[in-house]
Parts: sequence; structure tokens; C-alpha cells
Amino acid sequence: MATQTAIRAGATSEQDAVMTAMQSYIHGVRLGSSTVMRAGFHEAAMIFGYYPGGVMNHPIQVLFDWIDKNGPSPDLKAEFGDIQLHESIASVQLELKNLSGALAGTDVQMSDIFLLLRTDEGWKITQKAFHWYQ
Repeated sequence: MATQTAIRAGATSEQDAVMTAMQSYIHGVRLGSSTVMRAGFHEAAMIFGYYPGGVMNHPIQVLFDWIDKNGPSPDLKAEFGDIQLHESIASVQLELKNLSGALAGTDVQMSDIFLLLRTDEGWKITQKAFHWYQ
């Protein structure tokens, strides 16, 4: 997937900072460690989405608990889609393939859209919306 960005001139460091937050999420999923991914999330972040069996709308702690129980997903593949930066907000599309683990099973695919906010501590994910393909 091609990466598209809407950023102002000279914003490369901003884009790098957004990608740092996103990499903490990807590495946390791959390692099965919420400790690794927490750095990228705002403490009041929310998760919304569709998964087999229903729709989720919870504080981000639910994701952290799930990641720790799921365990590692060593074959995870992450592909970035559209990335938009507008001053102090950003959106990032991410496709996950080969998600696996104790709770996920094998070969799961997900589409995610993340919203991020630039804070005094840097860029933080404030919302994760997802679709889990069956």
C-alpha cells in the first residue's frame, strides 16, 4: 500500500514522531507485551471496533489486557496505508496480517484506523478503531 501524507513543509520530524508512536503499537502486538505499546498511547485512549461476536467500545486497558493474554505474534505483518498530519492531530491507517496467539488463533487480518494527538509528551494514540476479518 502506498503511503500518502498531508503535512506542512518541514514536518518530517512530526511524521517520524507519529511513526514512533505507531511502532510502539506494532512491536507490542508482535511481542505480546502491553508494556511495549503503552508508550504510544494516551492514558485516556479508547478502542472501538468489530470483532467476531460483536462490537467493542472500551478504554484502552482492554486492549492492553488482551495483548498480554494473547502473547507473541511473531509472524505479524504491518502495512501502512493513508497517513494524515494536520498541525496537532493525525490519522493513520494500518493493515495487520498474520496476527496470531493464544486468543487470536492463527492468520488473523485486521484493518485499523488510529487517531493521534500531539501532547506535551509527544504524539499519542487517542483512539484505535478496527475491523477484525473472519
